[in-house]
Amino acid sequence: MIVSPYTWTMISRRWAVGAAVALLVGCGPAQVSPPTSTLSPGASPSPTPTPSPSPSPTATPVPDDQLPLEFPVADSLLDSAAAVVEELHRAAAGLPVLKVDVTAQQATLTALLPDESVRSYAWRDGLITHVDSDIQYLGQATFDPADYPISSVPRMFAVADLRGVRGELVLQVVEYREGQVLMTVTSRPETSTVFFRKDGTAVTTLGYTSVADITAGLVEVVGDGTALYGIGFNPTRGYWADLTDDDPGVVLSRSRVGGVPVFETRRSETPAVATFSPDLLQPAALAQAIARYQATPDQSCDVTVDMSHGRFAPVARFDCGGTVHFTDMAGRDMTDLLAAG
Repeated sequence: MIVSPYTWTMISRRWAVGAAVALLVGCGPAQVSPPTSTLSPGASPSPTPTPSPSPSPTATPVPDDQLPLEFPVADSLLDSAAAVVEELHRAAAGLPVLKVDVTAQQATLTALLPDESVRSYAWRDGLITHVDSDIQYLGQATFDPADYPISSVPRMFAVADLRGVRGELVLQVVEYREGQVLMTVTSRPETSTVFFRKDGTAVTTLGYTSVADITAGLVEVVGDGTALYGIGFNPTRGYWADLTDDDPGVVLSRSRVGGVPVFETRRSETPAVATFSPDLLQPAALAQAIARYQATPDQSCDVTVDMSHGRFAPVARFDCGGTVHFTDMAGRDMTDLLAAG
């Protein structure tokens, strides 16, 4: 598994040492005690939805009697996508945007008007026109296209092609769920979807056994959190974390499933378990324990770390095919100890 530069910039240097030790896991049965390694708090703030801007009551998009507008480009649309989208936004009077689509032949932008109706403009063959839209405003998040790397469309299309997206490729910037605006490349007809971050890097699909993947997954769901109620991962649920929130009596939950960016929700709850610092997490120790407890190399394990056992430090629980084991944060087996207690 190759971890993207984006992910590794979020990993502390001490984690790199732990990763090197954990590579010995696949080399034989010898048990190696992983060094102390910590997860740096604040390493990877997860995307938090921001309030949508309100349309200016004085903004006036270009009316139909002034269309079409000529806007020729010297290169292909893909190479000129940023300039074209900027011009579409200018035609829409710079109003908050609900959606941007870019294909090899056409770019479309849908803006939110002050009366909460929508208006869409499209560029094709050097002309900007008003087009009908089936989008309705139902309170979804808006955004400014300038905040997204539209100029990287050719590279993002190339990445999507390498990942098996087939058909007419289309870049979309739109609310994906509950206030979170995401950038994707998909196809018409739809085959698969690749998600991209706001820096233009693709979101990778993480595994659940290697040090690199476990490190990246935990970093992303911890984000800027400093106190955890629990954290874990498995192939069904992905990576997840329950953290304290600024508001008392609220739990902040983050999840990272498959190739989709981190998503967060909040719920009213006061957990009975104590919190612990993400600095105590050791991905190398978790990876070693998984390799030790798997019946076969492809067996999946459900891993949970929390303070539910009432000890002075968190305990990791490994459920591999229905067989449960426990370790401390250094990876030392505690199964018999906890069973006896």
